[in-house]
Amino acid sequence: MRQSDKISAYLEIVRQQIRWKKAQPIVLEEIENHIIDQKDAFMRDGLNEEEATARALAEMGDPVVVGEQLDRTHRPKPDYSLLALTSLLVFLGLMVQFSISSNIFLAKWMFERQIVWSVIAVAVMFIAYFADFTIIGRYHKIIFSLLSLLVFVCYLFTGEVHGRSVKMVYLLLLFPTFFAGFVYNMRNKGYGGLILCGLVLIIPAFLAELAPSAAILFLLCVSCLFILTAAVFKGWFNVNKKSALFTMYIPTVITLLSVFLFILMRDGYVSQRLQVILNPYLDPRGAGYVTIMIRRLLTNSRFIGQGLPISGLEDYTVFQLLPEVNTNYLLIYLIYRFGWITFVGIITLLAAFIIRAVIICRKQKSVLGFLISLAIISTFAIQCIIYIASNLGFMLFAPLSLPLISYGGGGLVINMALIGILLSLSRTGYLVRDKMEVGFKKTSFIQYDNGRVIIDLKRTT
Repeated sequence: MRQSDKISAYLEIVRQQIRWKKAQPIVLEEIENHIIDQKDAFMRDGLNEEEATARALAEMGDPVVVGEQLDRTHRPKPDYSLLALTSLLVFLGLMVQFSISSNIFLAKWMFERQIVWSVIAVAVMFIAYFADFTIIGRYHKIIFSLLSLLVFVCYLFTGEVHGRSVKMVYLLLLFPTFFAGFVYNMRNKGYGGLILCGLVLIIPAFLAELAPSAAILFLLCVSCLFILTAAVFKGWFNVNKKSALFTMYIPTVITLLSVFLFILMRDGYVSQRLQVILNPYLDPRGAGYVTIMIRRLLTNSRFIGQGLPISGLEDYTVFQLLPEVNTNYLLIYLIYRFGWITFVGIITLLAAFIIRAVIICRKQKSVLGFLISLAIISTFAIQCIIYIASNLGFMLFAPLSLPLISYGGGGLVINMALIGILLSLSRTGYLVRDKMEVGFKKTSFIQYDNGRVIIDLKRTT
């Protein structure tokens, strides 16, 4: 039997013990590399190929035992911490919507509809969880083009709320994640790749202008620039970092700022935001009404329990005083109805979610996994920041959604899809390899020490 056939037979026995098929190729490749390295070392010591191969296989150990050990280690496991936090946030959202729908001013069907959307969103999350996230990198052009087309179709054929295409806005939340796949494929292409990434960013910026939504433009701008900045700092474009940042930020910021100002200055609902940022009392019954009412409700809120009645408005409820409580101003309702302690609890949950997501991001071994997880984190975090700021009276942008808690199906489904991709990264991300990654020996779970083979299973978790 040829020596290569002996190694193949050994690897086949190991493979049969590993039930997770996706883990088999990378595990077998690493074992094969180490067997060959050890065989070559024995041949340099004077052994012939047959003897060296036999010694190398013997030192690896019984293939059945090795395979069983690796099978116990390489099993797909969800990140239970992130899954638990997601479940808590969705459940909290339903409880908040139930509390609001119980009010006589809102129909009960809204809560029932939210339950249906929650079931759909959970199904979408699990589909994304079991899907192969690497398709974002492999088919980046197709995915990016299809998403752009879908968003444009929504612009043409869907209705508007307050002059804004809501369905279109929520679809735009997917762009940073798919933009990460585009950046992944531009690595190692120098300034040309960096400039091309900047040009691609114009597409979602233009679609955000069509929506129109200054908030989504801000999210896209910050998230995508954050992804590019991280890629530059990690040296994935092989360019001078300072020059690259200058090349990237100056034209991009000028372009996006121009589009942003155009959105704010155009006639309609969004343009009114600019007038009330500094002094909402200039138009207390119009554009400044919401900001003034938010501040009065917060001023009369307690740490625990129902807030104090507002002077001159004692006979009005928060639902009558503030529009769109179940979507745009949930935190105001919770703070005034139950106290600031609910705000502290929600912020704690959201912060814990983001921290856990950052931990998953830091564990990614591949460039693609790191960029996608970074895009999802930034998308989630910026939504939270915009929503919290607007609910505290800083009305620079109209709130998008409070992820997983706000009423509505579009934002819930999109955010759950992104969380499903993040869970998929946690489940299979360590198996992905790319050219940017350091070779096996740095992260290898198989090592040699004075003739002994050491399988360090902790390195694979």
